[in-house]
Amino acid sequence: MIRTILISILLFCSISTVFSQQADITLKGSVLDAQTKEQLPGATIRIAELKRAGGARLDGTFSIDKLPAGTYHLQVSYVGYQTLDTTIHLTANSFIGLVLNSNARDLKTVNINTKRNAESSQAAKKAEMLAGNVMNIVSAKAIQLSPDITIANVLQRVSGVSLERSSSGDGRYAIIRGMDQRYNYTLINGVKIPSPDNKNRYVPLDIFPAELVERVEVNKTLTPDMEGDAIGGTVNMVMKNAPDRLYLNGSLSTGYSQTLLERPFDYFPTGAINKQSPYEMHGPNYQAQPDDFTRDNLNYTKKYFTPNAIGSLSVGNRFFNNKLGIMLGASYQHTYKGYHSIFNPGEYTDRDNADGYLFIKHAYQRDYSTAITRTGLNAKVDYRFNENNKISLYSFTAILEEAQARIGRDTLPYTPRTGPGTGQVWYKFRSKYQHQSINSTTLQGEHWLLSQHLQLSWSGVYAKAANRIPDLTEYGYDGGFYADGTQKDPYLHPNIVQRYNRTWWKNNDRDYAAYANAAYYATIADLPFKFSLGGMYRAKHRDNFYQNYNMDNVADGSGLQQWVDIYHFKWGVINPAGSPAEANNYRADENVAAGYGMVKFTIRKLEAIVGVRVENTDQQFDTDVPPTQAGKTGSINYTDVLPSVHLKYLLSSRTNLRLSYFSSISRPGYFEIVPYNFTGDEWDERGNPMLKHTTANNFDFRYEFFPKPDEQLLIGAFYKNIQNPIEYGFSQTGVQSQLVYQPGNFGDATNFGIELVYEKYIRNFGIRGNYTYTNSSIETSKLKTFNRIYIDPAPLEKRPLQGQSAHIANVSLLYKNPALGLDMQLAWQFTGKRIVLVSPYYGMDYWQKDMNLFDISAEKKLNKHFVVFAKIQNLLNTPYQVYIKAIADNQALIPFAQKGNETLAQKDVYGQNYQLGVRFVL
Repeated sequence: MIRTILISILLFCSISTVFSQQADITLKGSVLDAQTKEQLPGATIRIAELKRAGGARLDGTFSIDKLPAGTYHLQVSYVGYQTLDTTIHLTANSFIGLVLNSNARDLKTVNINTKRNAESSQAAKKAEMLAGNVMNIVSAKAIQLSPDITIANVLQRVSGVSLERSSSGDGRYAIIRGMDQRYNYTLINGVKIPSPDNKNRYVPLDIFPAELVERVEVNKTLTPDMEGDAIGGTVNMVMKNAPDRLYLNGSLSTGYSQTLLERPFDYFPTGAINKQSPYEMHGPNYQAQPDDFTRDNLNYTKKYFTPNAIGSLSVGNRFFNNKLGIMLGASYQHTYKGYHSIFNPGEYTDRDNADGYLFIKHAYQRDYSTAITRTGLNAKVDYRFNENNKISLYSFTAILEEAQARIGRDTLPYTPRTGPGTGQVWYKFRSKYQHQSINSTTLQGEHWLLSQHLQLSWSGVYAKAANRIPDLTEYGYDGGFYADGTQKDPYLHPNIVQRYNRTWWKNNDRDYAAYANAAYYATIADLPFKFSLGGMYRAKHRDNFYQNYNMDNVADGSGLQQWVDIYHFKWGVINPAGSPAEANNYRADENVAAGYGMVKFTIRKLEAIVGVRVENTDQQFDTDVPPTQAGKTGSINYTDVLPSVHLKYLLSSRTNLRLSYFSSISRPGYFEIVPYNFTGDEWDERGNPMLKHTTANNFDFRYEFFPKPDEQLLIGAFYKNIQNPIEYGFSQTGVQSQLVYQPGNFGDATNFGIELVYEKYIRNFGIRGNYTYTNSSIETSKLKTFNRIYIDPAPLEKRPLQGQSAHIANVSLLYKNPALGLDMQLAWQFTGKRIVLVSPYYGMDYWQKDMNLFDISAEKKLNKHFVVFAKIQNLLNTPYQVYIKAIADNQALIPFAQKGNETLAQKDVYGQNYQLGVRFVL
C-alpha cells in the first residue's frame, strides 16, 4: 500500500519543473493582513527588474533565492488587497515583513468581499470561529483542491460525517454524527429544498456538482431561526454570489474508469424506453398488449471507448456603480462507471428442535455498467437600491440522469447443486433509467430602518423535485447442469425464459414557502443586544405514481419457451390493466407553520443566543386503494416547542469555548404513515398511521483554537437523548399468522460521542485531519423461531442505530509550493463497521466492514490564468463489503462467502477513477 502511494506521489511530482539562476542572496519574509495580522498564503511577491516572483506558503512565509545584490522594486499583491509597491536594497540574505491593506468596503447592509476571498479556506475558518452555533465549513478552494467532484463526496471529509453510497459507488446520503439521513435535512442558501425520493424526505446529495458552491456548511446545532427537524445536523450549500469585480472560472477535464479499461461497457439505448406506461398513454380503461412494451432497451451492446467529459463555468460581475450584481454558473458531468458485485442474500430458515438458522439461497455474480449525467445551473441577481435596501433573485437547478445495465448470474447453492459445475443457474438482465431533478427559486429582500437599528428580511420560495423511473425491467432465463428427477444423472438443461415485471415510478414534490424575520439592535447598560422574531410557512404537495405489469412467457410446443434472444422472446400480459388500485399511488400534503423568538447578547467575553421555536405540522394523505379498504385517506397534526441555548466564551481573540443545548424533531417519511399492506409469505408489511414523530434533546460542547488563518484545533463532545426514534420491527398481534413488519417507535435511544479536528501547516507542508467516536443504542423487537414455531413475544435485540459507525477518521497530507505553482493532496478516509440493513430476524443484521479509501489530487499552475489538474479516486481499489454475523448452514459450497464466524453478503469492487483537466481563472 505504501509503495503504491509513494509511486503515485512521484508521478504527480513529475509534472513540475524546477528553475534555477546563478546568484547568491536569498530574500525571505512573510505577508500579513495589516489590520488582523493574519497570514496571507498565496500572496504574490514580484521583483520587476529581475522578472522573478514567489508566492507565500501555507503559513504566509515566502523565500526567493539566488538573487544578485542591488536595489529593486518589490510588488506584493493578493486578491482583495491593495497592491504594495516598495523599494528594497539587497546586500545579503534578508528577512522582510510585509503587510497589505484590505480594499473591501465595510457596509452594515452588505459585506462586499472579493469573490476569491469568500471562497478561501481562511474565510471558512473565520466563519466557523464567529458563528453563533457549532458548524464545520468546507470552502470552494478546499473543494477545488480535493479529489471530489460531488457534494456528497465532499462531505465525507467533514468530521462526524459518513456516507451511504449509491449503486454506482458514489456517496449519496450524509450520515451526521451517526444519525441516519432521515434525521438530517438539506438547504440551498439557507432555504430547505424538497426531495426527489419516491418515499422519503431526505435529499440525495450526489445530484449536486461541487464546482458551483462558494462553501458547504454542516450545522451540528440549531438556533431558533433554523427549521427544527434535524437531530443529526443540516447541510447548507451556499452557492456562488456576485463578486465586486469580474469573476471568471472555468474547467474542462476528461477521465476513465479502471474497470472499463479491463472490460467493455454494456450499453442500452435510453431513447428506446417508453417514458409513460400504457396506463398513462391510453387511459385507465386500456388493456395493455404485448406490443406496447419495447425491446431495444433490453438489448445490450458493447462499448469499448467510454471517456468521461466534465466541464464547468462560472462568470459574474457588478454593474451600474456596483448596484447590480450577476452571477451565472453551469456544470456538466458525464461519466461512465463499471463494477463487479458478489451478492449472497441470507434467509432465515426454520428447523426441528432447534433455533432457526442462516441459509444462503442465492449466489449472484453481477456486472454493472452505469452512465451518469449530472447537470447543475446556478443564477443569482441582486440589486442594491441604497445601503439600506437590497433585493435578490436566486435560482438553482440540479439534474441527475443514470442509465444502468446489470447483467448477472445466480447459482443456487443448494440441491440440485452437488458440486462445482453442477446446479441450476439463473441468468438475469436489468435495464434501469432514472431521471431526478431539483429546482429552487428564491426572491429575497433585506431592509434597514430606524437609523439601521431595525433589520427586516423576507423570502418567497418556489421549489420542486421530481423523480422518474420509466420501464424498470429485469428479465431472465434459467438452465444449468443438474439432475431434476426425470433422469438419474445430471444433464444440461435448456435455457427457459421466466416471468418478469415492467414497472413505472413517478413522483413530484412541490413547495411554496414564505419566510419573514425582524431583528432589532440595541444597547442596554452598555451591553449589545440583538432581539429577533420571525416565522415561516411552507405548503408541500407530493404525488406518487406507480404502475406494474406482470409478464408471462408464451409456451412453445414443449409447454415451455426456450431462450434465443430478446427479439424472439414472446410474452403475454398477466394484468393488462396494470396496478391502479395501489397504495403506492398516493398524494400527500404537508403544511408547516413556525415562529421563533430569540435574543443574542454579549457580556464581556460571553456571547449567548437564547430562544425558542414553535412548529406546527399538518399532514394529510390520499391513496388509490378502494374506498372500502382501510387507509384510503388519513391525517395527522402536532405542535412542538423547541427551546435552545448557545453559549460561546472567548478565551482569547482566537480561542472559543462553546456549550449548547437545543431541542429538535424528525418527521416520518411521507409513505410511512400511509396504512398500505403488502402481503408476504411469512408476514405482512404495513404502514403505520399511528407512527409518532421523533423528538430529541441535544447537548454539545466544543473547544476551538484558531492559531493562524488556515489552522485550527477543535475538541468537542455531544450527547443526544432521542424519544420515539423510527425503526422497523414487528408489531405483536398475538396471532402467528398475523405478524406485521412496519415502522414503529421503539422506546428511546441515546447517541453520544467526541470529535477532534486538527489542521497545521509548516512551510510547504500541511496536515488536515479529524476523528469522531460515536456510540448509540436502541432496542427493537426481532423475529426468532424454535422448532419451527415463532417465539411470542418476539425477543428484543439491542444494537447501534442504523448507519452509525463507532469510528470515523480523515487525514489529508498537503503540499504547496508557490514557486512551482504546485499543490498536492493525499487523502485517507476511514469508516468503521456499521449496520447498513436492519434484518427483521434476531442476530442477522447486515454489517458493512471497515472501509479505508485513499484518493490523490494535484494541480500545477502554468501561468497567471491557467492550471492543469489531476485526480484519482479509490487509489487502492478498496471494495465495499457487507457481512452477516452468523454462519450459513448450506450443504453446497457458497463461493467466497465463509470467513470465520461471518458470512459474506455483498462485495462490490469499483476500481479506480482517473481525471485530468485544465482550469481557467480570471
